[in-house]
Amino acid sequence: MRFTSRFSLKPVMMRCCTSLMLTAFCTLGAASPSAAGDWSVFAGLGGGDCRSLTADFSLRHTLDPLHENSVLELRPLLEASGTVWKKSAEHIWGAGVAAGVTAEFRREGAWRPYLSGSFGTFMLSADRMGTHRLGGHFQFRSRASAGIRFGEGLRHCIQADAAHFSNGGIYTFNSGFNTFGLSYGFRF
Repeated sequence: MRFTSRFSLKPVMMRCCTSLMLTAFCTLGAASPSAAGDWSVFAGLGGGDCRSLTADFSLRHTLDPLHENSVLELRPLLEASGTVWKKSAEHIWGAGVAAGVTAEFRREGAWRPYLSGSFGTFMLSADRMGTHRLGGHFQFRSRASAGIRFGEGLRHCIQADAAHFSNGGIYTFNSGFNTFGLSYGFRF
């Protein structure tokens, strides 16, 4: 026997997502004066499973180095981001927060390579994309990036991104969803 209810979780999920994003921005803002670092905005385009197109926007706060030597700097990062996936007439969007680390390789000159990775939570507007059944609106996202900082003060960035969305087995279905793309970032 299956339990059904007239109560809809969608408004509750949207309120949770809004609260999560608001909390993330307040946390990022509060961390700024006490933990110096850099703020960046990134915008990217790419593709994903089911031959979907993706667009991504994120606000990142990279904190002061945890470790540095003559070869690299390891910096923690905090990120709030939003993503849209589109396939034909079908589209879903999501928003989330993540924490991670960036390894920036030191070198003389007008550019510097870096690697970064992050892990966090996402809320999605739908629980399926094409044939992928994601199981639910709540997802985990892991992301890896490789890029180059360049320009005056190394303020510009171009990076290649790969991300995986999964519910970690908390729902019955867990097809997961992968995205790949290129992003441009500007550091304040």
